[in-house]
Amino acid sequence: MIPQAAAAGPEALSTPNREQWLINVAVLMRPWFRSRGYEIPLRVRLGVGALSANQSTLGVCYPYTDRDGFRHITISPFIDEPVLVAAVVVHELIHAILPPEELHGPRFREAARALGFEGRLTQVVPGSELAAQLQVIVRQVGPYPHRAILAA
Repeated sequence: MIPQAAAAGPEALSTPNREQWLINVAVLMRPWFRSRGYEIPLRVRLGVGALSANQSTLGVCYPYTDRDGFRHITISPFIDEPVLVAAVVVHELIHAILPPEELHGPRFREAARALGFEGRLTQVVPGSELAAQLQVIVRQVGPYPHRAILAA
């Protein structure tokens, strides 16, 4: 579950594992989403895992919920650059906001542009304002506790 806000205190953004790091990014992106008219759902699970042998897939938001009503987002284990990983989280959270059938359709394009993505929206290209915001968040959450799987 993605909390509404980060806890207060020195341990507020502890990142004992990569899943918690992803959650911390999502929590800190809540105000950014809200300021642009979007709300990150609470019932989202974030993780890292194999998506396919195709290393070009950076993330996926599964279109339907599990039995508990959670959407699932999986981030590729082949990437470990923190700002890129955070950008992929944001891209996949846009999918989590929208109905499953939307894919990269008009509502996705509208949300992605409003949230700061540029270029082809099937790729992850944050504009300068979003990139700066992601850099601030990455500094807050600290190093990404994952090392990319190397291609053969």
